[in-house]
Amino acid sequence: MRPKFVSRLRYLTALWVAGGILLACVTWACFRLGLNFATTAFIYLIVIVLLSLLDSFISSAIFSVIAVSGLDFFFTDPLFSFYVATPQNAAALVAFIVTSLAVTGLVRRLARLGDIQQAQTELLDLINDPIFVRDINDAITYWNKGAEALYGWNKEEALGKITHQLLSTVFPAPLEQITEALHGAGRWEGELLHTTRDGAKVVVESRWSLRRDGRGRPLGTIETNHDITDRKRAEEALRRTQGTYLAEAQQLSHTGSFGWDVSSGEVFWSEETYRIFGYDTEVKTSIALVLQRVHPDDVAPVQEIIDRAIKDRQEFDVEHRLLMPGGAVKHLHVVAHAVKDDPDKVQFMGAVMDITARKQAEEAVRENEQRYRDLFQYSPVALLQVDARRRAELLDGLHVQGVMDLTGHLNQHPDLMTRVMAASMVENVNQRTVEMFGARDASELLGPTTRFWRRSPATLLRAFESRFRGEPIFQEEMKVDTLDGRVIDVLVTVARPGGLDMNFIGFVDITDRVRAQEMLQQVQAEFAHAARLSMLGELTASIAHEVNQPLTAIRTNGETALRWLARSEPNLAKARESMQRILDDVRRASDVVASIRAMSAGQTPQQTALALRDVVAESIVFLRHELQSNEVSLSLDLAPALPQVNGNRTQLQQVVVNLAINAVQAVAKSGVAHRSIVIRTMQPDPESVCCMIEDSGPGIDPAHLSHLFDNFFTTKDAGMGMGLPISRSIIEAHEGQIRADNNSTLGGARFSFTLPACGSSAG
Repeated sequence: MRPKFVSRLRYLTALWVAGGILLACVTWACFRLGLNFATTAFIYLIVIVLLSLLDSFISSAIFSVIAVSGLDFFFTDPLFSFYVATPQNAAALVAFIVTSLAVTGLVRRLARLGDIQQAQTELLDLINDPIFVRDINDAITYWNKGAEALYGWNKEEALGKITHQLLSTVFPAPLEQITEALHGAGRWEGELLHTTRDGAKVVVESRWSLRRDGRGRPLGTIETNHDITDRKRAEEALRRTQGTYLAEAQQLSHTGSFGWDVSSGEVFWSEETYRIFGYDTEVKTSIALVLQRVHPDDVAPVQEIIDRAIKDRQEFDVEHRLLMPGGAVKHLHVVAHAVKDDPDKVQFMGAVMDITARKQAEEAVRENEQRYRDLFQYSPVALLQVDARRRAELLDGLHVQGVMDLTGHLNQHPDLMTRVMAASMVENVNQRTVEMFGARDASELLGPTTRFWRRSPATLLRAFESRFRGEPIFQEEMKVDTLDGRVIDVLVTVARPGGLDMNFIGFVDITDRVRAQEMLQQVQAEFAHAARLSMLGELTASIAHEVNQPLTAIRTNGETALRWLARSEPNLAKARESMQRILDDVRRASDVVASIRAMSAGQTPQQTALALRDVVAESIVFLRHELQSNEVSLSLDLAPALPQVNGNRTQLQQVVVNLAINAVQAVAKSGVAHRSIVIRTMQPDPESVCCMIEDSGPGIDPAHLSHLFDNFFTTKDAGMGMGLPISRSIIEAHEGQIRADNNSTLGGARFSFTLPACGSSAG
């Protein structure tokens, strides 16, 4: 069973047992004392009433039944029998039990009412606001703790006092009038001024509620007050400063106010209005006084508006100028509305705003806009003004917020860039754009930007990636088609001014520069070819030695194969193995010869997937003579597993050889005791592969660092200054980067170049 039920059952059992024992004791005492039926019944009734306070009606009924049984058995004839002999005895017993139940019911009800009243009193004491009850004579009958806290009198001191006298109440109207309203409506609300025990004045929001009896007759009043003293003080302070604030606000905003009584012709101005018109505050204002300040060119329109306002009595809104005594011109904005409280009397209330500064700013903006239009129209750069709102809506609708989002949506929607180009609308172009693209007029170039990105959608993609990286300007070289069928090279610049829905695209025709660069690259290639040929003389002995190695191996393997075949029982397996090694050596020799022929013939290089480790290893063939003659040791630190690069083997070998020879010559020239160079390969990031060449030489003069890769710049007595520029051209043609610094671990110079990885792993 539930614990609460068990506890209740235990309590009732104890109560009933104790009550039964008590009634048994009373019965025994009354019987021994020889008390009669009436006296015993009275004593029983007292006991039952006391016991009824401890529990419910059921317990009272049980005790009443026990008492009736006792009266019947011990105090009515015949004694010691429950038989009721006479109707009088039965009536007496019935009267007792009815009286017992009625009295105990009333007692319990009074007890419950007392508990409720006590609970209500406690709740009222929890309320912070003062609450008190007055009788019909305004004497206090209840005074809560909120009243004690606010007014200072405790409950004992306040009870019985007349509230209005105790609190020295100041009413907003005669008390008789308030009382009449209270009795008429049953409630009254208003603000009262009370005086506390220590003499302080408090303002309260007071609510009176009339209490009535069952017949509707007044019994008294419940009064609830809320202290608003601090609020009233704040309101009073606000009212005191409101005028000051209004005048200050008008001065700061250059806005004055005015009133105009059409019937009498009187005009009322605020101080700021006097200041705007340049009159002393003691001057009597009028419409004529206003017209004296109006600019001569604006007098007629202003007079017309005044006449219309007098006739139609409708609000007006006008801008006009003032001509001040010193010759200065002010611009005013005047607004007013009619106040028609009296049909026979019309007044206008309005504001006068000095908008001179705004007008000057607007004029400056117009001048700036005109300068911008002139700059845009006559700029030597082809400029496009693009409305990017539809494009922004497209990207926002796809929830594209970054580069990763853009990449993901491109994978899902391959046509996204086409849609983006179609959503970006060219709204304006300058004259240079018309000329560059061979258009008849600007209208031919307006509309979607598709035609400008058709040849280079990848450039547009990179422009968007730069946008999501927060870069305000993007630049790149690309090719575009003109309307007259030409293909031109341009440097495109995309500018995104912050907060604007416009993009500005600029095109600079760099076709001539690109052609010149192509010619320069051709010249550089020829120089590179010449440099390679010049190096052939120095490298001939070393190359011949390397070609001789596979030839020697061929001869050795051939003799070995003959010996295996000349045996009494020829070993064909061993002979076949020797022949295979002969073929491998032949292939090695053929590769060396083919490489030399390609270098000498200047053939157009072909790019394939290469392992950078193999390129470095093969380049060592060309370095052995230089290393041996200069007594320089070479160390290799080649990463075992790097992604392949897409490049031309011969050109990349040329770069490695060129950088390595420079390092060898720098070490040999320095005269250091420990002559060494190190060639390393590594992967600095997931997208690139790096080759690094370090030496123990004297390093690079800091003054020369920024010029090392310039054409014809050299620090060697017999140098041409073309080796490093050619190396840079080769690496950049492979979309890589080449660098030089003095951060070598060996103490000398460090050259490195990085190439884009093409994805597949190489050993």
